[in-house]
Amino acid sequence: VIPRARYAEWLVQRYMQGTNPGDIPLISNLGSIKPLVGLRRGTEFYGNQIYQPGDSLKNIDWKHSYKYNHLISKEFTELNGQSAIVLVNLVAGSEEEKDILAYNILVAVLSLTQENIPSSLAVYNDKAAVLITEMLTPQRILLHALRLVKAITVVPSPSKYLEDQDFKRLKGNIRRMHSTANQPIQKLRELLQFEYNSISQASQNHPCTLALLDAQAKISQQANIVIISRRNHDAEALAFNSYLLSEKGIATIFV
Repeated sequence: VIPRARYAEWLVQRYMQGTNPGDIPLISNLGSIKPLVGLRRGTEFYGNQIYQPGDSLKNIDWKHSYKYNHLISKEFTELNGQSAIVLVNLVAGSEEEKDILAYNILVAVLSLTQENIPSSLAVYNDKAAVLITEMLTPQRILLHALRLVKAITVVPSPSKYLEDQDFKRLKGNIRRMHSTANQPIQKLRELLQFEYNSISQASQNHPCTLALLDAQAKISQQANIVIISRRNHDAEALAFNSYLLSEKGIATIFV
């Protein structure tokens, strides 16, 4: 069995050697990944994938379905032409996670490159931000991606991470409780506000947040955020930053 990372590295090397974009078919359907989750809701054609239950029959590509002897569905994207910051967490919890993480990094960057989406990198580990770039040419960002997968560290952790907090709902509950004079409800509101403030303060100093802010300052333009992480030490900070970004109208896509 060829590890995912080795296969993705082969794809990148093949692309960098001058392969035409059309020579790597069904790039968005490699394995079970889908490098840019959620792109199929857009209006611009993105690529093809094997038909899955729930896909619209209107999007079936009959020409390619006949060619590959499988039902092929068209994908669409809203990201074409818009810049992106690729936010990468270099920490994995096991060798298996390391392989998946490396695969995600390479395939996501390759997908952005194929679509000519201007991209920059914001990379961090559990201690600090380790790489912040300006917008990179396709060749440079692919070279960076190949180096990054070599820098992934395995940090086993006995910690169990809870499901991400729904910060939009949390803030909504706090606002709704503000207008009542009921004492028990006011106490509950104070507890919820304390939870929000605590997470906010912890997130502000997290390497994930520092890397993201540095990248946004460096490119000086609004960009979509493509997040590649195994959601370990950074799970809470990612959830909080995703909420703040959505409030500003910035799209976040988890890989």
